[in-house]
Amino acid sequence: MCDRTGDCSNDDTCQLVLRNGHTGIETTEYYCKAHLVVRIWEVEADDDLEVVDATKLWH
Repeated sequence: MCDRTGDCSNDDTCQLVLRNGHTGIETTEYYCKAHLVVRIWEVEADDDLEVVDATKLWH
């Protein structure tokens, strides 16, 4: 949805930290706020992933 920097709209950039329930590995993804909401819905529907943290980043 967004490129690596999250600059996909005129909105603020957010950092999303996810944990894989099987491996325990955490990954970080970057989204604009609108795409962050969509991604969180996807994660909630996925039994293998959980949201660790979602943070608004400063420009």
